[in-house]
This record gives sequence, structure tokens and C-alpha cells, in this order.
Amino acid sequence: MHYFKPGKPGEKVLIPFTIHGHTFEFVSYTSLFSGKQVDEGTRLLLENIKTPAEGEVLDVGCGYGVIGIVLAKLNPRLRVYMTDVNPLAVKTAEHNAVLNRVRDRVLILQGDRYEPVKDKVFNAIYSNPPLSAGMRIVEEIVLGAANHLAPGGFAQFVLARGGDYLRRKAAETYRVVEARSKKGYILLYLEP
Repeated sequence: MHYFKPGKPGEKVLIPFTIHGHTFEFVSYTSLFSGKQVDEGTRLLLENIKTPAEGEVLDVGCGYGVIGIVLAKLNPRLRVYMTDVNPLAVKTAEHNAVLNRVRDRVLILQGDRYEPVKDKVFNAIYSNPPLSAGMRIVEEIVLGAANHLAPGGFAQFVLARGGDYLRRKAAETYRVVEARSKKGYILLYLEP
């Protein structure tokens, strides 16, 4: 059972976004998470992003595609997978990948959390998990990343709530757990 509930897309919005010397434009809809502007948590994660030199990475719960598209632009040697349960988010992320000229390096899949990539492992996994879905879903995204990381891989998450709890839970699963508080968010860096 997933947490997405279909509804009207809302108003179409164009969001300009600049980070790490690159300028992006994202089309979004007001019904999508942070549909009018890139949210502070996502910006914070991207400001502190670590990327592998090459390989395959995953953006879980990609929304309209900000994290995955920025990763593809920052490192052209990455193959970026993106998943989201919301069909509108997937369609919008696909449009944004074309708009930002990274479509050849991203694969956007509809499905719940890790389901669309259940047989794959990644060099890195990223997410700004959907807190509106509840702590159980967020916990499954954070702890579940360990099952999808290649040897030497890592995961990065940004959390607005529940960060201390998830840091403690992550310590039961991951060998390396680094947590930093910034602007009311917790940034987690995890290695299995």
C-alpha cells in the first residue's frame, strides 16, 4: 500500500533554480511537493551533496526531479535513476529532464520507493523523503537504502522532522552514520 492519493494537478508553475554554478528551470504543479519553489531541505541537501566519480545513483521520491536532474548536470558520468509513486511527478520529472538537457542520463520510473529498482544496486542514493507520508514510510526509505547500495556506496538524506530518531535507527543498520543539523533540518550521510 502506498501513500499517494491522486487528485487535480493544480496550477502549472515555472521555477528557476541556481546551484553550484548551474542554472535550471523546473516545470511543476502546485499539487506536487514544494510545487511553487524548490524547498529549503532539497536546497540544503544539494548544497552539501556528495557524488561518486561515476556509476549509477538513485533519487527516491523524486517529485518533479530536482535532485536527480541536478546530479545528472553536476556529473555527466553518472546514470541517474529516479522513482516516484505519483504519475504526475514522473511525467513532470521527464519533462524537466528534457528541459534541462539531461534526458540521456536519467531514467525515471513510476512506483513506490525502491519497488521499480528492487533488483538493482547503486553507488549512491539520495532523498528528501515525504514526511507527509508518515514516519514509517520515511524510515523505510532511509533504512531500505542499505539493501540497494553497492560496495563502497553511500546514501544522503535531508529530514525536517524525525532526524534524531532516524539517526539512532540508522546506527543499527549502517556502519557510518554522520548527522549534521542545519537551518532546522538534519542531513544524514550513511554507509553500510
